[in-house]
Amino acid sequence: MEVKQLGFLGMLSYFQVVIAGITDPRSAGNATRYSLKDAILGAFAAFFRPNESFLEYQRQLNSRCGRDNAQSLFGLVNIPTVEQMRNILDGIAAKHLFPWFRWIDQGLKEPGYLRGFEASASPATAICTIF
Repeated sequence: MEVKQLGFLGMLSYFQVVIAGITDPRSAGNATRYSLKDAILGAFAAFFRPNESFLEYQRQLNSRCGRDNAQSLFGLVNIPTVEQMRNILDGIAAKHLFPWFRWIDQGLKEPGYLRGFEASASPATAICTIF
């Protein structure tokens, strides 16, 4: 049985594997200034921002430290704006990311981390168990 590395780096690593398997629906040209990987990881990385503007925070980090979290933690080459990410991601079906969620779900289920959250056959028993 494969042991899932559910820490940040393990999940990010598998997320990148899933992203690499997604075909970019855009045609070549100006519309591909930002890679599909940068758009998807940029959207994911935005959840890790300490202020309102992910892009502005990355710019501030880069000017102070010479690099930013988007580069060092997430491996982004170019950081798209929120609008650019939205435009790129609107062309991608969510089903392409389902393997990543299944991988995390299996990684939590196999060692039994989710057993305490399972519902029993009887709804009344499940309610009593929850409360």
